[in-house]
Amino acid sequence: MLDSAIYPNIAWFESAGAVTSAAALDLERMNAIEDHIAGMPMVEGYCVNCERMAPFTVFGGAMLGTHINLREGMVCQACGLNARSRLLLLAATGLFRSNDRQLAVMEAFSPFAAAMERRWPDARLSEYFDPAIAPGTMTERLGRDGGVEIARHEDLLRLSYADASLDGVIHNDVLEHVADAARAFSEIFRVLRPGGITLFTMPWFPWLPNTLVRGRLREDGTLEELLPAEYHGDGLRPQGIYTYYNFGADIGELLVRAGFENIRYGVCYAPLCGFLTNNYRYGTDGLMMPSVLMARRPR
Repeated sequence: MLDSAIYPNIAWFESAGAVTSAAALDLERMNAIEDHIAGMPMVEGYCVNCERMAPFTVFGGAMLGTHINLREGMVCQACGLNARSRLLLLAATGLFRSNDRQLAVMEAFSPFAAAMERRWPDARLSEYFDPAIAPGTMTERLGRDGGVEIARHEDLLRLSYADASLDGVIHNDVLEHVADAARAFSEIFRVLRPGGITLFTMPWFPWLPNTLVRGRLREDGTLEELLPAEYHGDGLRPQGIYTYYNFGADIGELLVRAGFENIRYGVCYAPLCGFLTNNYRYGTDGLMMPSVLMARRPR
């Protein structure tokens, strides 16, 4: 599991069980590495976006108990990408090699969106603003510098893209905030061309046998909380964004039911590049590997 190569390589596994079996061999060494890194405010690392050595800020703003969440940290001070976003970018550059691919990226204002657009100038960037807005509508918001920012509004539950119109749909820790993950996968499947790929990150817990549903929407649109509320930081909403799911080893079943095949779980543990676990120390059920997931619509 530990990557000794100078440049990181993503290992693709066919099941969550294969991921946990491989990781189990290296957990003690991972803990030792992450204890050392988490004790420093800044480290030098290789940024796969900048393609050079750069300073990484270790703490990205998220904690797990008394431990720094390293998956949300290791932020490159040159480009602003955190660890999980750089890993998703690395996976995208490996899967979508030509720059004329028709890609939908489910964010528009982030360093990750900028990095994707630089490589795929025709990428369709979007943000989720409000359920009352029609998908596909160009929508304004007030930027952090006081200026107006404009992006396309898209909703994974009702995408505006035409059937079979995209080569890829890429989303970065979005799915856990969508009220109906099964419906979201069906929508993504609909807009992908035969052979098209969805590539994504999410808080994925491969040691957790079954996905935890933290909340769901009632028929009248109100929220029914099944577990204590969990909110994640969000660039558009200062109060954070509600989390409906903690996804477990069974995530592949949702993808299969939506029609996808060739489901793969990519893992890249490469400390030099800032690709580390989430540094969870309270049992393996909450442990996340540096991972990305992909699935393909049949040709």
